[in-house]
Amino acid sequence: MLRDLTGRWGFARRARLKLRDLVARSGPPRWEATRDDLSFRYLRGDGIEIGALNMPLRVPPQARVRYVDHASADELRELYAWELHIHGWPLVPPDVIDDGERLTKFEDASLDFVIANHMLEHVEDPIAALHHFLRVLRPGGILFLTLPDARHTFDGRRTRTTLEHLLRDHQEGPQVSRREHYEDIARIIDCVPEEQVAARADEIAADRARHHYHVWELETFLDLLFELGLPVDVEAAQVTELEFAVILRKNAAKSAIRSPAPSHAQRST
Repeated sequence: MLRDLTGRWGFARRARLKLRDLVARSGPPRWEATRDDLSFRYLRGDGIEIGALNMPLRVPPQARVRYVDHASADELRELYAWELHIHGWPLVPPDVIDDGERLTKFEDASLDFVIANHMLEHVEDPIAALHHFLRVLRPGGILFLTLPDARHTFDGRRTRTTLEHLLRDHQEGPQVSRREHYEDIARIIDCVPEEQVAARADEIAADRARHHYHVWELETFLDLLFELGLPVDVEAAQVTELEFAVILRKNAAKSAIRSPAPSHAQRST
């Protein structure tokens, strides 16, 4: 009798554990666990993280990171006081103050990896930024990207950014669509009445905050990468419950095939 009860208890316990594991795997993976997993799989050597603020990526012992941001620690604390207060996590002081979109303080082919988490959506010319990320990577280097999944953010009702839109911003300069972005934010995210959209767009333009200029899901972002023909191999692309991650490896053999042309801003300097 005791053996029978023990057997039944063991069977029930195994069934409960199996059900628990099934439920745990039934939804999208957690973004923190996915970032950690990809980081420990792909990052080695010397690299940078752009715009970590107070959420630096965990990296393995084999990876050495310098933090890059567009302002000093004191300026960042002022600019992002609300975010720092809400999260309650300390700011990571930048090691290098530089334009994260152009990385002017880094030589070509000087890094083993570049991390840019939730950055590209704030960039007016993502094509130029991707070009500079790859410029500073050594052959075989890793570009580690995560971006908010528009389906699960306040951008959900906004139109997904098209390749045509990005090419126009890249070739003619982002000022051609800047006002359109501000009005889009006012109308769809802030939900102001139509007669107040212009005034709200003026306020957004004067704000020092870095807004979401572009909106993607994983599929639309991968379409962009494939259409640009960047000199990369896609090592991983994964959706989580809040964001998606894309891991790109620089493939020098593809460099001669096609690479982004200089942006309008670059040509004019």
